[in-house]
Amino acid sequence: MGLWGTEAGDEKLKENIGKEKMSGAQVLVRFLEAKGVSQLYGIPGAAILPFYDAVIDSEQIESYVVRHEQMAVFMADGYSRTTGKVGVCACTSGPAATNFITGLYGAYGDSVPLLAFTGQAPSAFVGKDAFQEAPVVEMAQHVTKGAFLVKKAEDLPGIIKEAWRLATTGRKGPVLLDLCLDAQKGMVDVDLDELLFEEPEVLPRAGQEEIRKCLEMIRGSRRPVLYVGGGVVLADAAAEFRQLAETLRIPVVCTLMGKDALPNDHELFAGMVGTICNSPLGNKTFLESDLVVALGGRFGDRGTGAIDLYTKGRRFIHVNLDPREINRHVKTELGIAADLKSFLQSLNALIEEIGYVPGTAAESRIQGLLADKPKVARQREFDHFPMKPQHAMYELRKNLKRDAIVTHDCGISQIWSSQMFEMYEPRTYLITGRAGTMGWGLGAALAAKLAKPGTQVVNLLGDGSLGMSLQDLATAAKFNIPVIIFVLNNSLLGLIRQQQNLFFDKRRLSTELDYENVEMGHARGIDFVATARGMGVAAELVEKPEEIKEALGRAFAANRPYLIEVLVDPEAVCSVSRDGTIAGVVETV
Repeated sequence: MGLWGTEAGDEKLKENIGKEKMSGAQVLVRFLEAKGVSQLYGIPGAAILPFYDAVIDSEQIESYVVRHEQMAVFMADGYSRTTGKVGVCACTSGPAATNFITGLYGAYGDSVPLLAFTGQAPSAFVGKDAFQEAPVVEMAQHVTKGAFLVKKAEDLPGIIKEAWRLATTGRKGPVLLDLCLDAQKGMVDVDLDELLFEEPEVLPRAGQEEIRKCLEMIRGSRRPVLYVGGGVVLADAAAEFRQLAETLRIPVVCTLMGKDALPNDHELFAGMVGTICNSPLGNKTFLESDLVVALGGRFGDRGTGAIDLYTKGRRFIHVNLDPREINRHVKTELGIAADLKSFLQSLNALIEEIGYVPGTAAESRIQGLLADKPKVARQREFDHFPMKPQHAMYELRKNLKRDAIVTHDCGISQIWSSQMFEMYEPRTYLITGRAGTMGWGLGAALAAKLAKPGTQVVNLLGDGSLGMSLQDLATAAKFNIPVIIFVLNNSLLGLIRQQQNLFFDKRRLSTELDYENVEMGHARGIDFVATARGMGVAAELVEKPEEIKEALGRAFAANRPYLIEVLVDPEAVCSVSRDGTIAGVVETV
């Protein structure tokens, strides 16, 4: 030991060379800044205040306060779906954190990358029933790619790095960090170079033999279809997919999540396959096929219906990034676990290399598809009062730009949209495919508009769904986010009412949302126009289809949030399967 006992101190000094001392909360903010995060959605509370305090010092991250915690996750989710980047949200502990669970579930089901930060009681109180202390990690672990309880500041650099890796690599998804107060406040020495170093991701690629086998099977089939799922959109592979379809001249059918992978007015687009979310030509084309080339997708139950009919008489190729999805629901003859973008690039290259050109039979089939389109197309225009919701959607679509972003909730409005609303650009048809979350679409629309301010953004929903997100019209007003809320009001939980009529002998309970509104002088129940105006959102009522064009014109010209309440026929219904098969859809209006 030296005279002054400095050797240990010198070693400590060497260890800290190149490091910066900062709080755990500052670690998070510095990391997010380095990753390009510019928006934070949430509600501050006592247990998350150190993190919010650190955000104040950021010149890059803008904080948006919402009126319900689940809306913060919905916004992070919508931001990610729109941009392909990571959405970030935050809230305090206890009931605030538990309000995140629904949003995490929706993002997890659709492979959407986001980071959720929740506050937590001091580490010494965890598990001791402290005020607003809840086992959020245990709740979230089943609906996230990872959920971490962080008790010490020194653990944060490693955990946030791992959280980002989990969210953004492989099959992407949400990750939750539950942050004890002392972990946010505690000081830690951080090597920023080490913290921010990121190994490049190496995605699984298809082997050349697998690619050759795929093309071989396509060439050997008489009536192949390309079945496009949401994975093509998530992989930013829509251009490669379109090239494949146009080169091979093969009809395209889609899942709900794959609806915007190919322009819906493209000559090869047949439509959606399913028992509920479907099109007549989509189901017909699928049922006539002998080979299904599924790109992405997970063969969800609403898309397949009864599996025996769905699979009868046809073979399946399934390409998916996640090997767990292959042979999970549908037996495949060729399953390929690979990145879709690289797979499509390789398949296109092989086709070009061998100079493959489809024969006259393929072209004849496409001409038959084009001839069938007007014959089986669903009716969109009606001479009917009250207005048919299908007609309202048709007028909406006619008066939007092709690249407009349309967000959805769940219910009969979503079904009508999936069946008839055309989309033309990737990442513009935003919907929760697996979770089917009512109240989701407004948050997704707000974040989409913040991400792409020059793009038209509309939340298309029903009155039942708007009742679950109504409070956050105030968020749109506070930050002057110029989205359009296009609400189809039939004063019902319409899809559930239809099911009561069809499958429960018209025994109806708790699906009627109307009541005598004595203050406003009508019997529709909530007056959405008056409510929106009360929150600072411009609004108007529409009762006829011909009024929609001008209403939309006023809404876009206002350059502020705008609600259009459209009164629609409460007797209108959607076309659904009556026997649980994709062949059993009965056409109704």
